[in-house]
Amino acid sequence: MIEPQVLNTILDAAVAAPSPDNNQPWLFQIDGDRISVFMDTRRSLPSDESSMFDLTAIGAAVENMVIAAAHHGYIATPVWQSFDGDHPSCDSAVVEIQMTPGATPDPLYPFISERCTCRKPYDSQPLASELCQQLEESVLQFSDVQVDWITSKQDKASFGKLVAKTDSLRFRHRPFHEELFRQLRFSTHEAETTNDGLDIRTLELPFGVATGLRCLRSWSIMQTLHTLRLTPLLTMPSSQAVRASGAIAFLSVPTKSSEAFFRGGRAIERFWLKGAEMGLSMHPLGSPPIFLLQEQPKPNFQTTIDSARHGLAKLLPNLGQRILQLAFRVGNSAPPSERSQRLPSDARQC
Repeated sequence: MIEPQVLNTILDAAVAAPSPDNNQPWLFQIDGDRISVFMDTRRSLPSDESSMFDLTAIGAAVENMVIAAAHHGYIATPVWQSFDGDHPSCDSAVVEIQMTPGATPDPLYPFISERCTCRKPYDSQPLASELCQQLEESVLQFSDVQVDWITSKQDKASFGKLVAKTDSLRFRHRPFHEELFRQLRFSTHEAETTNDGLDIRTLELPFGVATGLRCLRSWSIMQTLHTLRLTPLLTMPSSQAVRASGAIAFLSVPTKSSEAFFRGGRAIERFWLKGAEMGLSMHPLGSPPIFLLQEQPKPNFQTTIDSARHGLAKLLPNLGQRILQLAFRVGNSAPPSERSQRLPSDARQC
């Protein structure tokens, strides 16, 4: 029987994983040497129509558990539990993890607590090819996950424009606008009380911009900005940030399936942890993957979505029919001003 202290350490590593808008969509149940992992669909984002980002987060949490278990001498074997439809029941585990003794430590363990999102400007000099190769090698065990790169100034500028297009949907489409402002935490007190969501301090906004953003919680004010054609002012920072990067990494999976997204999430976490080990800053870019995967009709915005899909296909011909799961800014920068809060692991047990 594994000591309770070790199990708690493994769960602490799990909840340190990244998640969409820091929604932390996981629940855990301990039964002897087995841990069941559930998706808490009550915390899902409406824009995540296929649960891709929730499953990415679950995969990242499980990868952290595998790494943490190895640190304590245990082999953690995740077994995927199939389910019907895109959204699993909150009552059924999506992954079962069995612990057995005999593992050797994983060198990425110390970086579980170091890994974080950094939205600051990066050194725009192209990332050295050998660094890109090291990052790619970190996910070789996930043979179905493909890594593509862009490093040229022209391609980064093109992708920056594409990100601005997809980011604009969070301001132009009312359900996405409401989702965004539900996730934003505008004060330190709010961030530290909820221990979830997007702490405004982590966005690295210029002085005074956070106050203006708070005013845009009102849909009527947001519509006024659209009428005045000022929406590009809200997405310009995204475009500039992409250009100010050493490289953009794209991680994709072969099919739109829940298990593929879970495995992709594990690979994404290893990729990110390896970046932390190498001293690189990383910033996930979620709007292209999630909005290009939309299946529910968006009549007023289909042109924007189709244009972004065409632009991505032109930039990344190797992607083909694969599903883009996440993109990253990668490079060198100062450390982030603030890090996201987390709900304690004991609050995520059922």
